[in-house]
Amino acid sequence: MTRMCVTAAAIALTAVAGLAVSPAVAEEKTVPDKVQSREFPWGTFKLAPRIIEKLKAGEKPNVVVDIEGTGIPIQGAEMRIGMQRGCDNAAAAGMPVNCRITGPVNPNTSQQLAELETLLNSAQVDCLAIQPPLPNQFINIINKYVDAGIPVYTLNIDAANAKRFAFYALNEVNAGEINGEATAELIKKNGVQVNEIAMGSGAPDQPWAQARMEGFITGYKKVFPDAKFFNDAKSGIPTGKNFTTQEVLNSVTPFLTANPQITLFFHTDQGVEGVGNVIRNLNLTGKVYTSGFNVSGPILDAIDGGTTLVTIDQGFDYQAQAPVEQCAKFLATGETPDDPLQHLRPIVITKAGGENQIDTQEGRERLKRAK
Repeated sequence: MTRMCVTAAAIALTAVAGLAVSPAVAEEKTVPDKVQSREFPWGTFKLAPRIIEKLKAGEKPNVVVDIEGTGIPIQGAEMRIGMQRGCDNAAAAGMPVNCRITGPVNPNTSQQLAELETLLNSAQVDCLAIQPPLPNQFINIINKYVDAGIPVYTLNIDAANAKRFAFYALNEVNAGEINGEATAELIKKNGVQVNEIAMGSGAPDQPWAQARMEGFITGYKKVFPDAKFFNDAKSGIPTGKNFTTQEVLNSVTPFLTANPQITLFFHTDQGVEGVGNVIRNLNLTGKVYTSGFNVSGPILDAIDGGTTLVTIDQGFDYQAQAPVEQCAKFLATGETPDDPLQHLRPIVITKAGGENQIDTQEGRERLKRAK
């Protein structure tokens, strides 16, 4: 630590000038060189002078978590919980920060971008964790933040071509693989006959959805190498671009009716809720099954009811928590991950739980905290 000193002569001279001076001067904090300047593959980062001065003065830096929709069910609430947990952990670790979540209530790219510009121009952000709406979207605004001397981390959806420091989310292929293997193990354990497997998505053309389908095939074939799939990862059945349950009912009901050989339907997102409803509506419980991603009360009910085998809680809270803690760590020490891809383990939910899984009761407890 360095301490600014005021000599007796200086105090005397100031007093002569008629100014009140206290001999006690506030201690100035040291900001490590690695915080002020750091090399990345894309070039040199230099922390904004205003942030350096704030750190020297012992003021709390402002960490902003900007997401595509603060009102998105489950996701928005869980990310708020994770942000606060990260904020609390940072304070406990000796680097207190001010935390704030921003973004439109519902996904609106123009509105999100405009708010980010306003935050940047008004110097309200000292470290940014951002969820771009689509992969490699918002590259320009991310680079503007970094060029202005503000560290940036991405979460949930990456902008790998931007100057972001690191990315926090699931490894989509691996998460799909874990789902596929867990599903197959339950099929095997329960002695269920699966004739053919179909896969669908609300966004079958998106890389994340295709990665989950690719992983599901790999994981399932670890247990059943000769499993027959109706479609592949590039040809997922579209179930509704707005990700609503009604869209899934409208699309999957005629599909399963026309394809009675399909006895397992994997869905890449919350559409698994609708698939469970279709199975019950068609009186196919015990004959057709589904597995998927995301969590809701009806999805957990479907697991308990036997139509849904596995769902994955993406851990939106952990995805928001991690970059908040990393922001605090960087601003304190200059440390940031050597590997920018910081993948988090998915939370696997089955009826009974098990090794590396949670049961539906624990799933409900997590869901309750997000409401």
